[in-house]
Amino acid sequence: MTNSLWMLGKTKRYLEVTRVLFKYNLIPELYHDLRTEYISNPDCTCTFDLENRETAAKLRQAFEELGPTFIKMGQTMSKRPDLVPQPYVVEMANLQDRVKPVPFEEMAESLDLACVCEYQTREERKRKKSEEELKAARERKAKAFIDIFDSFDPEPIACGSIAQVYKGVLEGKPVAVKILRPHLIDIINIDLSILDDFKPVMKKVMGVGKNFDIDAFLLEIREMLTREVDLRIEAVNMRRFEDNFKNVKNVSVPKIYPDYCSANVLTMEFIQGTQVKDIIDTPLPQSKKSEYTRTITKSYLKQVYIDGFYHADPHGGNMLVEENDTVSFIDFGAVGSIDDELKRNMLEFYYAINNRDVEGATQGFLKIGGADSRDVDVRRLRKDMDELIANQNYGLEGRQSDNYAKLGLKYDIRLPGEFSTLQRAILLIEGVCLELDPRYNIKSIAIPVLMDAYKKLNTPKGAALHIEFSSEPVDEKAEMRAAIREVADKMEGMGDRFLEVRQKDKRREVFSKEIFLAVLLVVSAYILLYGEVFYWVGLAGFGGAILIAVIASLKGK
Repeated sequence: MTNSLWMLGKTKRYLEVTRVLFKYNLIPELYHDLRTEYISNPDCTCTFDLENRETAAKLRQAFEELGPTFIKMGQTMSKRPDLVPQPYVVEMANLQDRVKPVPFEEMAESLDLACVCEYQTREERKRKKSEEELKAARERKAKAFIDIFDSFDPEPIACGSIAQVYKGVLEGKPVAVKILRPHLIDIINIDLSILDDFKPVMKKVMGVGKNFDIDAFLLEIREMLTREVDLRIEAVNMRRFEDNFKNVKNVSVPKIYPDYCSANVLTMEFIQGTQVKDIIDTPLPQSKKSEYTRTITKSYLKQVYIDGFYHADPHGGNMLVEENDTVSFIDFGAVGSIDDELKRNMLEFYYAINNRDVEGATQGFLKIGGADSRDVDVRRLRKDMDELIANQNYGLEGRQSDNYAKLGLKYDIRLPGEFSTLQRAILLIEGVCLELDPRYNIKSIAIPVLMDAYKKLNTPKGAALHIEFSSEPVDEKAEMRAAIREVADKMEGMGDRFLEVRQKDKRREVFSKEIFLAVLLVVSAYILLYGEVFYWVGLAGFGGAILIAVIASLKGK
């Protein structure tokens, strides 16, 4: 895309994003909701929650209307309860990536498996084609693609903002064929550029502290989209999962047909089964549903703590139960991985929580976040950790995976992105299993898998952990360690107070500049859209705001 076309496309997209924001009146409502602190609950039933839920629903609808980049941003927000209120977390988790299907002939540019050999002279290639000629060319390519298969239904069985899925028959076997939507990458690149422009505004509207890295947040969205717009990456993920579970009888992954896969097309085995979310309300015996929860949990813990490679979006629609009670994972566009060091730190952290070791859990949490104890109010952190451990070990039946991300936000501990992604995935697994079995308890299933994980990591504590996990914890030196560390923390932290005051003053000055820039952008966009004969005022203000942002950025560097 040339620079002129790029700027034209970006300007049109700016106007479209602005139109949607004004349509749902989101800017003032978001600023109010995301910066209001109040006591909430997981069910979002208090008055403030219900009011915020209305705005959150508008934001969800706006993201769905704006397409794949914004849908991914909403999905990323849904796993960051440390950044946004609970109603937004709940609502963003309900994002529906379902859009109106594109007719199969219009998918022609993505059908790169099809070969239509048509000789054209140089003059013919340069000549601008009529709409009828372009339509005929698309139809020929679509027909050539269909002819690859024994049979192929051009009506999609699933439609998303990234791809559409079709059913066909190949080599006598039913297959599912996933095809990317055309012109997808150009739209995503423009959206990512716009989000980069609005980083200062996003940060201040969300009202987060220094522990939130806006660049890392946007990088996560960019990486998610990069993986999803190249279906060869998903094919690799599927083959890797298949290899990891080749010796597990009751868990499966669809096989792929590598000769019929490309950057835009993924051909895989069609799994005949029932989505787990559709089993919840069926009259199956509870014992059978409980069996599924054990299979799902064990398989997922294996992915995380044994393989270090896991499905990052394991909701009830991405797991199928086949007739032989095998659980099949599908849709591997979103995956995650953790290295041995993070696995070890997490296992030691959960080990301490299971053993009611407040000091060990506190130090483990600091280690996961790479935090210096001198920068944290460790005494308060221990108190909160004690409450977390009590809930984890003595809480009533129901959700047991506490929100460690909120604890990180409270103490400005920047938890690694992998930890947050994994936490959301485990909460999804836990939520699905609790719907299948109200008496489900992830801890009772997790312990044997965690034992195997520790053995594989070959840590010195591995053998002891296998014994201690099932016994009552005894740590006579815990209080002594806590007292010594508390004195050390106070002595080492006294020199940081003056610097903290200086940093607060500097942040206040930067905040006022960014608010001015945000107001200028919004007012200019409004005049540009609705100012009629005075549209030029909005255009001048819009251009001036972008120029100011560029100059400020260069000065900052």
